Amino acid sequence: MIDLRYHVYSLAAVFFALAIGVVIGTSFVGKPADRAQVLRIAERYERTLSTMDGKLREQQSTLKDVRADLARSEKMNHALMPVALKDKLLYYNIAIVQTGDYDDLATNLRSVIQSAGGQVTSVTKISPKFDFEDKAALTNVMKAIGVVPAQNESGRTAVMRLVAEALVSGRHTDMLPTLEEKKLLNMSGDYGRWNKCVVIIGGSTSEDNDRAEIIDIPLIDELRGLNAVVVACEPLNAVDSYIPVWKRADVATVDNADRASGESALICALTGEKAHFGQKRTANRFIPEALGVGK
Repeated sequence: MIDLRYHVYSLAAVFFALAIGVVIGTSFVGKPADRAQVLRIAERYERTLSTMDGKLREQQSTLKDVRADLARSEKMNHALMPVALKDKLLYYNIAIVQTGDYDDLATNLRSVIQSAGGQVTSVTKISPKFDFEDKAALTNVMKAIGVVPAQNESGRTAVMRLVAEALVSGRHTDMLPTLEEKKLLNMSGDYGRWNKCVVIIGGSTSEDNDRAEIIDIPLIDELRGLNAVVVACEPLNAVDSYIPVWKRADVATVDNADRASGESALICALTGEKAHFGQKRTANRFIPEALGVGK
């Protein structure tokens, strides 16, 4: 709304400058009646601007009240969610993989999963600095861990296969420290545990980001090949949304994982409910069926 206000003022300034220009122009041809008419036009624009400014102030006041109501509702939903979802993830081992650059979301979702009884065994961040399209860099990584890609398998796919197998079945965990040394990923947690589910956290703070295609799709393919339940999520206001790419991978998605409704959807998706949850146009369900309400 602040931007709109500046736009209104800028537009008014243009009209006012135009009026002044006409006044100056007519002064050279000596037509007082024309100058008076232009001044009346300028006054009319000034009155219009005043009316628009009043309406804008009224809308801003209403918007402030609406935002306050939404904040209170969100706070209440967060307070009720642990009660509604208690023990939904009891005995679930869950790995988190961050492929985007919204760092706070991984911390928040870890708490959400634990509040539902789940155990987050590890949090893995795929480094944004490593170029997964650099074949030479990937070749060096494969040599360092002593692995030769399978026939017709790219270095990128081979790396994602190793990561997926480490997360789901605890295999190749001895290779992960080398991948960390090569600045391909950052590790936190216990990688010796088996995991039934994997949460992928994406979304980018910058536009024209193709990491979802380069990293997420190969990783999801490998995880699904191991029969893992994969849920991909991002914050509501992600600048570059990964959802359109994720949808092609046929996994459950949550486009508002930083909201109470999105957190609830994540828990239900981890238990097997498959849909595209959230508030964006790419969503087909807002509230999970498991919570006993319709779309």
